[in-house]
Amino acid sequence: MTDEQLAFDIEGMLHEAAVEDAPEWRGAPLHFTTAYLSPSDLDAAIAHWQSLHRLDGSRRDSRMWHRAIAVPGGVDVGEHGFDLFTVDLRCDPWKHPEPHADCACVGDLTYMAICEPHAWRVIASDENAAVEGWHDHAFPGWRDLPVVPARLRNTDEIGLSKAARKWVEQRYPASMQIVGAPVITERSGIGTRHVPGRSPWGGYDISNTAVEPSQAVIRRSRARAVSVDPIRCRADSGPVLRI
Repeated sequence: MTDEQLAFDIEGMLHEAAVEDAPEWRGAPLHFTTAYLSPSDLDAAIAHWQSLHRLDGSRRDSRMWHRAIAVPGGVDVGEHGFDLFTVDLRCDPWKHPEPHADCACVGDLTYMAICEPHAWRVIASDENAAVEGWHDHAFPGWRDLPVVPARLRNTDEIGLSKAARKWVEQRYPASMQIVGAPVITERSGIGTRHVPGRSPWGGYDISNTAVEPSQAVIRRSRARAVSVDPIRCRADSGPVLRI
């Protein structure tokens, strides 16, 4: 046995001993849940799961809510708060190379936007829909904002161009020119993701596809709440969703 292997085995035994001696966990569930939980409770739960499993596969195997990469921390927006989480409920192709009759995995990532001051959240099947649901809560009426024309965009700048900022300031109501408020910009092709922090007030730059008549119904239906399905892909995979 090499020194490297011996050190690895010792580290593993020390970790197992630490897990056995750890006090009973009384925080948020260590599996998927649709219940409302504060962002700090969700952070603490995934940190505890990682400590138990030495960080191994936490984003896939835990089936627990993680901070979304696009918004790694909470944001205060007036009387509201914005935290964005995601959970990976896809079947693992390495564990399930063939379709399983008892598998009810969603097949994609799921997102949750939280407003902690109001103990409110929306769960949606994609990031854009979760962001839109939160804006419905925090900025009612945002869907009626004018769409910034694509001709005013400057892809070489971070955020809106000076021309676009001036256009927005002249056309957006004062109630929508506050910290955290969004803008809606004309998009095309595949560039339709809502981008955080790119409005003149530090809010979202929302794609116009969110408010086009052909897209609005689809987006609203995606932002619906979802429920837990008791069917499991494997005994160790945790609860999954059926939308």
